[in-house]
Amino acid sequence: MQRKTGVLIFTHGSRLKEGNDIMVKLVDQVRERLGYDLIEPCFMELGKPLIPVAIRKLIRRGANHIFGYAFFLVPGSHLRKDIPFIFEQTLKKFPGVTYELSPPMMSDPMMIDFVAKHVESALTHSRGK
Repeated sequence: MQRKTGVLIFTHGSRLKEGNDIMVKLVDQVRERLGYDLIEPCFMELGKPLIPVAIRKLIRRGANHIFGYAFFLVPGSHLRKDIPFIFEQTLKKFPGVTYELSPPMMSDPMMIDFVAKHVESALTHSRGK
């Protein structure tokens, strides 16, 4: 069987609807930029859809491998324990469907560039006053 990857971009979720809406919009933009339709936003809690709902949606659309992109900065207990548990429990109902999870965002060296750019901008602005 050929592997067909569905992508979940997930985060914790927020009590503030605007925060969750920003995440959904970001995922829409990633889907459009990559030209790949099997990309869904989801939340661990406090937002909809929840991770299991999004996993099932991708499987219904033909995905047999799920790549979970963790929109989390650091490796906390959610990424080490809670998220793998949610994936494993959901996928028990779908034999043959595999998954993998990305590392947290801070493991990407580009995050240093991103943070440094914003700090440098603030420093430059404060020096100019």
